[in-house]
Amino acid sequence: MNIKRIITAAIASITVFGFLTGCSNLSSELDELAAASLSAEQIKELRKEYPLSTGSPVNVDLRDLTFEEVLDHTDTFIVAEVIQKLPDFSVDLITEPGTPEGNLAEKLKDSGLEPYKPMFTSFQVNVDQVVTGEEVEGTFNLIYDSEFKGIEPELKPGMKIVAAIKKGVGEEQKGSYSFTRYGTYYVVDGDYVLSAFQGQSEEMKAFSRDTNGYKLNHLLAEIKELKEN
Repeated sequence: MNIKRIITAAIASITVFGFLTGCSNLSSELDELAAASLSAEQIKELRKEYPLSTGSPVNVDLRDLTFEEVLDHTDTFIVAEVIQKLPDFSVDLITEPGTPEGNLAEKLKDSGLEPYKPMFTSFQVNVDQVVTGEEVEGTFNLIYDSEFKGIEPELKPGMKIVAAIKKGVGEEQKGSYSFTRYGTYYVVDGDYVLSAFQGQSEEMKAFSRDTNGYKLNHLLAEIKELKEN
């Protein structure tokens, strides 16, 4: 028996096995990466039901917020399910004399006009999870200024969302939280997410690019990391 030939054959077998194993592992990793994000075609199809929020009201100049700014200016990040759309409601502004609101109210009164009452659009949601920030639980209302209707996300019953929220102010907003497109994601196809807004700034584009179409847990980890930093 040729010992040298046997050893050479054994080494060759090990080398081939190692190559095949490496290819198999690489293929498995690529499959996992593909499974961890939606394809461009899937995102395009889902956008029919979960459209991007675009545009701005007439005579309102909006600038993009970075995701860090969203975190800084809100109280809590939640995962929640939309229960129902509620009727819009109005808020009476505080019109103490000497304040801008008071001066405006006086001018309107002198002109025979009704005082300005901002309207708010409202959705009832149930909290599934608090991601970061102040603890909230149970059912409450998410609101935004109705002037932004058609621009902010139009939530529907049964939708699951990730949202940055801020506690409402005044008696009419007691127990409610405001939200905007800047910090909102839709949870789709079980555990993937689609951003409600992409923005034009490089910061917003980069964050959206790194999270849009990926798994929910990936987005939540990104939010927690930003909050800790």
